[in-house]
Amino acid sequence: MRNAVVVLAAGLLLPVACQRLGSDTRPAALVLPDGFRYEVLYSPMAEDSSSWVSLAADDKGRLIASDQYGALYRVKPAPIGTDPEDTHVEKLDIDIGRAQGLLWAFGSLYIVVNNAEDAAEGRRSGLYRATDTDGDDHFDTIDSLRSFDGWGEHGPHSIVLGPDSSSLYIIAGNHTELPGPFRSLVPPVWQEDQVQPVLRDPRGHAADRPAPGGWIARTDRDGEVWELYSVGFRNAYDIAFNVEGDLFTFDSDMEWDLGMPWYRPVRVVHVTSGSEFGWRTGSGKWPAYYPDNLPSVVDIGQGSPTGVVSGAHARFPARYRRGVFVLDWSFGTIYWVDLHPSGSTYAGEAEEFLSGVPLPVTDGVIGSDGALYFATGGRRLHSFLYRVWYEGAVAPGLPAPRRMSAQHTLRRSLEAYHGEADPAAVEAAWPHLSHADRFVRWAARIAIEHQPVAMWADRALSEQDPRRRIYAMIALARHGGAEYRDAAFGALMSIEEQDLSRAQQLDLFRAYGLVITRMGMPEGEQKLLITQKLAGGYPEADITINRERGRLLAALEAPGIAGLMLEHLGALMARGAQKTLLLDDEVAERSEQYGGAITDMRANMPSVQEIDVVMTLRNVRTGWTIEDRRAYFQWFYDALRKSGGRSYVGFIEDMRADAAEHLTEEEKELLSGLVDAFSDRSSLLATLPQPEGPGQSWNRQELFELMNEGLDKPRDFARGERTYAGALCQACHRMGVAGGSIGQDLTTVGTRFGRGEILEAIDSPSDAVSDQYAAALLELEDGTIITGRIVGEEDGVILLNQNPYDSDQVVTVAEHTVVRRALSPVSIMPPRLLNRLNGDEVLDLIAYLIAGGDAEHKCYTGEKGCNTREDDD
Repeated sequence: MRNAVVVLAAGLLLPVACQRLGSDTRPAALVLPDGFRYEVLYSPMAEDSSSWVSLAADDKGRLIASDQYGALYRVKPAPIGTDPEDTHVEKLDIDIGRAQGLLWAFGSLYIVVNNAEDAAEGRRSGLYRATDTDGDDHFDTIDSLRSFDGWGEHGPHSIVLGPDSSSLYIIAGNHTELPGPFRSLVPPVWQEDQVQPVLRDPRGHAADRPAPGGWIARTDRDGEVWELYSVGFRNAYDIAFNVEGDLFTFDSDMEWDLGMPWYRPVRVVHVTSGSEFGWRTGSGKWPAYYPDNLPSVVDIGQGSPTGVVSGAHARFPARYRRGVFVLDWSFGTIYWVDLHPSGSTYAGEAEEFLSGVPLPVTDGVIGSDGALYFATGGRRLHSFLYRVWYEGAVAPGLPAPRRMSAQHTLRRSLEAYHGEADPAAVEAAWPHLSHADRFVRWAARIAIEHQPVAMWADRALSEQDPRRRIYAMIALARHGGAEYRDAAFGALMSIEEQDLSRAQQLDLFRAYGLVITRMGMPEGEQKLLITQKLAGGYPEADITINRERGRLLAALEAPGIAGLMLEHLGALMARGAQKTLLLDDEVAERSEQYGGAITDMRANMPSVQEIDVVMTLRNVRTGWTIEDRRAYFQWFYDALRKSGGRSYVGFIEDMRADAAEHLTEEEKELLSGLVDAFSDRSSLLATLPQPEGPGQSWNRQELFELMNEGLDKPRDFARGERTYAGALCQACHRMGVAGGSIGQDLTTVGTRFGRGEILEAIDSPSDAVSDQYAAALLELEDGTIITGRIVGEEDGVILLNQNPYDSDQVVTVAEHTVVRRALSPVSIMPPRLLNRLNGDEVLDLIAYLIAGGDAEHKCYTGEKGCNTREDDD
């Protein structure tokens, strides 16, 4: 049973520092299990507006805390059962701060600083050690042990002491470069490894971040020898070891991707030597079943993972001491994850341990009194230091490690070969490529991959056991050259799917995909034979098997695959959207940031399975009939009405635009109004000034960086005016007294919107379509969908303009044939208009819009920079 415990009702007094805060800044009441109590010890916001994001316990019963943007603090908590106001806090007189990782070890304080290299204040990102050399309880020496290239919320994060009490483990997010030089336990051959082209985030997030993403490294107490321990994280903040000495972290996914087939719930993972967890940018993220990455211990749902705390040292009931506590910043929740040994790894069960509203939990630590201390704050939010303790009796000392399985011992013995060239490794590991335990198979393959490929390539190609052959081919694809391609395909083709389990079938498909991406597409008769072998079972009842088989067949341009995939799409549409792991409404309501998107999505669920088929089909170039094309493009109109994360519409729009790029001019004409309400613009383009170029496939992040750097100096009015016409803006929009009237008047856009909003509207116009300028969508009796602007209705006939560049082009639709009318969710303004422009043209166009076509505007004089009124406010 869980109780909502309010601080004052529990008979506890708030410290003076908290009482001085207004009612809107008071600490949240916590919901806790029976037998647990809590109190609020301190609020740094009342003193100096700091917002704490990291905690550590020293060897004198005190805590060390860091402000996200400033100093370090030392806290002497009041003993449990005494007045919390007796908690003593001091700001440390030390020239270092902005720490997202703190650890007391070897008589020193280790500090992971997260700060820009060119920041005006503070030390740059890196690992530092602060030491009190003269015993006066004040740090007087700071050593820089390693600099990191990366900062911000996806920069370097936490640090913990290893179970050997001599190693340090550091974790960093996916915007942090690898901490070279290092010895790598992960074979350093990471790539994107997708047979289909990747869709990058239309809003630009992490669009330029390559593999391997976030990482965990291990070093010694002096930071001299570094090892890369694990990769493939998005933005896990913290790590912790359980009693058995195994490592765990809590990783996030991008909530903007909700509704997309590649979205992965936030999850707890068991981090082993040489492991990879498959984060890749955009749609390139690997599903958990790919054999070249490892799965989670437990999926939780949505959230923003921050701290991870081992329960081993907590003075809590025994059940809590064998798991880990994981902190979710967005939804104000701390989960306890029960870890059950399962073969060489663990199975996890997560349950809510405590929650509050608002409770942006940032980090936690077990104090010397066995209580759980945690901080709230981050992003300059109001910060509080909480303490949670158990009132009942508990067994003293650390719980004894559980007797682990033979698989667990085997896995660790194979991991001893990671990072080493050892002739014994191949013989020791090879039999275990077919082991039933996935983590043992992983350890075995990584041990082999650390050996020269010439030592084991022939053995891989001649392996008779089909299971071992699959994983041997995965290893060979990752390390061998193109000279092995035909032999690798031959080895995979000799495996019969009926001899494999479902999981092994998926592994086989992944092996094919890796050989394709790493060694090249099969050619000639071999390509034909592979296509025939794979095509026989498509589609079938298993959606995941269909997904992987379909991706391969699409990459191979298998004859008839477009029709088969559309048949599969139709079956999925008839079935309806499948259930997606979402937090329940009670938890979702705790977050203003993501709760609304989750609630909306639950009520208006997109089908991730349908989206996946459509995404794959967008790149199939052959085998389409015009009716196939029509059915395909009609799908987008309903999909764009569904609810998802902030990038949902942009991703769907990009799929549609990619597919449209493969159409012939004849197909565009036949699909006019369905594919592109602006399909015929050739005559218009011939009369307009052409961009200087060269253009590029701009993503949102690149555009914002360009704008933020390039609009601080005077822009070129003439080029902006010319680009405004050449980019087709003038054809639909009025600026002053000139231009079209189909779109809104842009003369005063710079006085009503920020420059970021202007850029977003150009880059992804379907994100928000005003009903004043939306096209109509007409569904006819025969299922055909026609879109365009209704320009008139007379005598039972609807007049529809499908070309905004030519108002005289009108089609007629008999009103009695229309069974449904709606506003189209697809903007008549084409996406990707900026892709024809170079950087200066983009900047001059934005400046021209901000200036409203006024050559005397400050965008051209240099006064205060080129800002809109909203930007200035």
